[in-house]
Parts: sequence; C-alpha cells; structure tokens
Amino acid sequence: MAMRVCAESGCPALTTTTRCPVHTRKRDRARGTSTERGYGSDHRRLRTELLPAALGKPCHFCGEPMLAGQSLALDHTEDRSGYRGIVHLSCNAADGGRRSHN
Repeated sequence: MAMRVCAESGCPALTTTTRCPVHTRKRDRARGTSTERGYGSDHRRLRTELLPAALGKPCHFCGEPMLAGQSLALDHTEDRSGYRGIVHLSCNAADGGRRSHN
C-alpha cells in the first residue's frame, strides 16, 4: 500500500491508513465507547435477534439482498428513538455520511 501523510492537520507522520496510530487512538477516544454512542447491550441483543430473519431480504437503502457473510448493521432512526431494521453496513455508513453533510 502507498504511504500518505496523516489526515490530521499538521501531522507529518506517514501511514497506510487515513490517520497515524496516535491520531486514530485520539479520534476513537473522542468518539466515546460503543455504549456511549448508543450501541450497548440492548442494541447488540436486538441486532442478533433480527439478523436471521433479515437474510435474503432486500436492504432498504440499496434494494440488494442481505446475505450470510456480509457485514450487516441494525439501522436506527435519525433521532435514535427506534430502529429501521437490518441493512448492509456499507449502506448504513454511507447514509450517515450523507446526513452529516446536509
């Protein structure tokens, strides 16, 4: 992989990822734990319960079927008051990126 400069402003470190290890750890700590971000044991339990029934069904973002072995996520509403269902992890991340830039 090609080396590139860390994405953090002013950091000269070369890395094969977006950020150097120091800034990756700093960013992760600033985000908080998965529980602090709303993905605690209740979220993980519900995802585990809903996952088997979602296999073979279409993702509500892209319409493609969700298959065993794919990275899937439990999508929550924008206000995090409920859930919209299981979706492809990449579709879920892209949706969050679109919403954060609107």
